[in-house]
Amino acid sequence: MARRKTKVGPRQKLAGYGILALLGVITVWLLIQQSSFNLAVLVASRGIAPQAGSGQAAAALAAFFPEVARFAPLAPMQSYGPDNLSDKIDGKAELYLSAGFKEMACRSFKLSEAGQAYVEVFIYDMGTPQNAYAVFSSQRRPDSTAISLTANAYKTDNALFFSRGRFYVEIVGDRASEALRNALKTYASSLLAKMPSEGATKDRAQLFPQEGLTKDSVRLSASDTFGLADFNNVLTGEYKGKLGYATAFVAERDTPEQAQKDAQRYREFLLANGYKKIQAPSAPAGFEVLALEDSSFEIILVQGKILAGVHDASSPEAAVDLANKLMTVLKEK
Repeated sequence: MARRKTKVGPRQKLAGYGILALLGVITVWLLIQQSSFNLAVLVASRGIAPQAGSGQAAAALAAFFPEVARFAPLAPMQSYGPDNLSDKIDGKAELYLSAGFKEMACRSFKLSEAGQAYVEVFIYDMGTPQNAYAVFSSQRRPDSTAISLTANAYKTDNALFFSRGRFYVEIVGDRASEALRNALKTYASSLLAKMPSEGATKDRAQLFPQEGLTKDSVRLSASDTFGLADFNNVLTGEYKGKLGYATAFVAERDTPEQAQKDAQRYREFLLANGYKKIQAPSAPAGFEVLALEDSSFEIILVQGKILAGVHDASSPEAAVDLANKLMTVLKEK
């Protein structure tokens, strides 16, 4: 006997269509979750603990962490972006943010020598080599010692610091010992081997007169130098001599017109903050000396695209002497 076909009503058809639509939504959702899961697996395979601000930049930084004998990871890598950098380095984040910070990755290790030392490694992506050098030079410790690890590198009793291209690196131990310092250097060498080469690096100290220049005092200020908003990317060097102390500054601009414009802005800033033009007997023609209550003296120079000068000199004689030497160096460049 033939089975009679059951007639499907409109309500049943509508319910069927609804079920098919729901299944389609579930399929799309599963595909999205699978994609997210695969990225998480990739990240986890590199030893990363995802944080706010992590992503492709964090994965790129993760590739720099080498596997080095006796350095046992204590936790997955952590990454931080501009929005949460202060969670890790509270009180110091503004220095990095004002210098163009992009991303930071860090990881902690236990060293199976040097008394089971605790070591933490920080890699900062600063966006440009100039920004990385600005942080490197600003963070430099007064008791540090330059080392030949890379062009910009120094050590302290328990740490190594260096910049390579757009990256700035800190490798810090929890104690001071020769064994620790040797181990940190080994780790740093392995890390550098995985980073892009930096190419030719300018010796920024050569832009300054060498006589009287305080050792390792050359710094790059990324922003708001001397308190003037948008007075950016200014190199400074500190001097001390028989005539007193002073700071020289040098900033290369894109055009001579921009150098002149920034020089005028800085001059107006000084005048607005109480500085006044004075007659300095030792100043040659063309040098304008500005003074604040006979305690701080400034001179502003422009040589082509270079804006330079003397900041906060302790005497007009010290200001003029350093300005003369600075102009001689700039004319030779």
